[in-house]
Amino acid sequence: MTDPLLGNNDQSALFTGDDPILSSGDDLLNRSRLAIAIADEVREMNAQRGAVVAITGKWGTGKTSLLNLTANILREQDSIQVIDFNPWFFSGTDQLMRFFFDEMTRQLRSERSGKKRLKDATASIAEKFSRYSTSLSPVKFIPGVGQIFDAAQKTAEGVSQALATSVHDQRIEISEALSSLDGRIVVLIDDIDRLTRQEIRDLFRLVRLNGSFPNVVYLLCFDRQVVENALGEEGLNGAAYLEKIVKTSVEVPPAADEALASVLRIGMLTALTNATITAPDENRFPDVFWQVVRPLFSTVRDVKRFLSSLTLTVRSAAGEVAIPDLVALEAVRVMKPAAHDLISQNVRALTAIHSWQSETRNQAILAADAEVVTALQAELPDDVGRAIIRFVFPAAQVHTENMWHGNDSLQEWRRDRRVAHATVLKYYLHRELPSGAAPSSQVDSIVYATGDEQEFRNALSAIPDLHLEDALDRFLSHVETIDISRIPPIVVALLDLLPRFSEESSGMFDLGRREYTALRPAKKLMQRVEPENADLVARVVYQATKSPYARLRFLSLVGKQQHSEGQVITPELEAELRADLQEYLKSAPADALQTERELLLTVVQAIDCDAESGELAIASADSPNVTARLLETALSPSKRNTLGSVVVNSEDRLAWEPLISVYGGESRLSSAVDQLKESIGNQEVSVRLQRALATFDLYATGWRPSDF
Repeated sequence: MTDPLLGNNDQSALFTGDDPILSSGDDLLNRSRLAIAIADEVREMNAQRGAVVAITGKWGTGKTSLLNLTANILREQDSIQVIDFNPWFFSGTDQLMRFFFDEMTRQLRSERSGKKRLKDATASIAEKFSRYSTSLSPVKFIPGVGQIFDAAQKTAEGVSQALATSVHDQRIEISEALSSLDGRIVVLIDDIDRLTRQEIRDLFRLVRLNGSFPNVVYLLCFDRQVVENALGEEGLNGAAYLEKIVKTSVEVPPAADEALASVLRIGMLTALTNATITAPDENRFPDVFWQVVRPLFSTVRDVKRFLSSLTLTVRSAAGEVAIPDLVALEAVRVMKPAAHDLISQNVRALTAIHSWQSETRNQAILAADAEVVTALQAELPDDVGRAIIRFVFPAAQVHTENMWHGNDSLQEWRRDRRVAHATVLKYYLHRELPSGAAPSSQVDSIVYATGDEQEFRNALSAIPDLHLEDALDRFLSHVETIDISRIPPIVVALLDLLPRFSEESSGMFDLGRREYTALRPAKKLMQRVEPENADLVARVVYQATKSPYARLRFLSLVGKQQHSEGQVITPELEAELRADLQEYLKSAPADALQTERELLLTVVQAIDCDAESGELAIASADSPNVTARLLETALSPSKRNTLGSVVVNSEDRLAWEPLISVYGGESRLSSAVDQLKESIGNQEVSVRLQRALATFDLYATGWRPSDF
């Protein structure tokens, strides 16, 4: 959709960097009315002895834009010849005088810009200006003997004529010609305040010397304070000197709050055209815009600088960072770079949550973080400093409003891609996700696919194992939005993910964080089921789940907990399902268990194994493949490091007693392992099985870990 204020070109005047506007179609501050008034004044003012009009204003207020609008109106008048004079093309007083009249001559003779009504008169005036320029710069013709003759050969006629008439007489001729002009010449001079002090003085000396020519109006554009300071050197009163030269002046009015806010809104609307605005973004955006972003801007030039950077930032980071935060931090970066530097240097101080319990607080860290927050606020306007903590970095409210946030807030901030979470802020600063972090698009893909089981499974399959843990961790905060009817297939799909998590770093009874990222959302979903339907849903999930280990984990989620309020299903159903799992394990064929995840843990938790019974707990335990799997899942590394050292030492261990209990005794376990070794022969086996067999041999000799 095209905003009427933007015109038909999406790349409007707001996205032209620092360039001033060139036409009224780009006038977003309604300055055209003022331009008309200035043009009328220039056209109708008494200029019998010339006139000087000044458009003044601070840097970035739109002086040049107003000058351009005024010039466009003047150029449409048949009785006005507009001359553009660029003072940046000269250096030194002599060069300035010569260049000024040469430029007047060229533009008055120009077929492109000349006015038909004034053509004959301006042609004559151009000739007079040309001779006058030559008279003012005789040094140009006497640099050396050879050059004298060369120049004389080329311009002898013009030079002779120029030097034959005095400068005074030539000025009289020019004045008489200009007095009879049926119109006037308007000379535009911009960017005066960007010249050096000496160049400013030279330029105003030029205007003063030539400002009395009839029907010539100088329209100057500058910052009054800069020019007054430049003219005030050598004991002169700059303001008084300027008053003697400038007949009429107009100060560019500051942009009205409503107009500037509208310009900023329009520009952001364009910059964010292709960005996705989520519901949390929409809720937070008004506060961020009005309390953090808008107060930082006072000129359209500032807005343009901001929008130029915002477009690129949105393209590079919008998928990972919430739009309100992108807008806020880019506004701070452009307008308050010192504050932005503090943000980039103090990620932890602005995003860390602290315990509200006084006995567990680290007072030194709290004090250091409070200093950072105070320093950040000092770099921003008062209201903006308070607002950026409240709406962008809420964890820091502990220092400003005594408001404490916990892990639930962290999950919400990560879900909503807010820079209040350290991972998101680091992405904004570095445009790179840390190792293992999933792109937000992957999280979105599984959230959006929850309405269809196969699409959900496909979305999960598309996520690389490296990113799966983080994606599921962030998926947790979305489960409240899933339709109740979709809970059974979603839970089953989550349980089916368990084989994708590596067993390598977890001990036998250590569930580990990895697989728990799939179990936590499964548990939270089951807790959403109405109590009267819980048994039915749980039975459906259990029967649809094929892995014994996944069934065991599911029962631990919904069954009897340490605290009774955590139980989702009835004790009767739990007992029934546990008995079913036990019977299945006891009679399951080897090919059903030989690849089972955490097989040893599953067996010892589902079956009451007796290490002295002499009986196998499961019928397939003496199968070489099942024995291999039991050994692999009995293996766990014990890691430790020496105090003060970063070197981590690892030692493999076996869950020895549970292994013996599954085989009903150590002798039967040894026989099963011997049978396994014999079946392997010279075949290659997995590294994990090699380690498990080597560790078994150690245990078989009577060796035990020192802290066993």
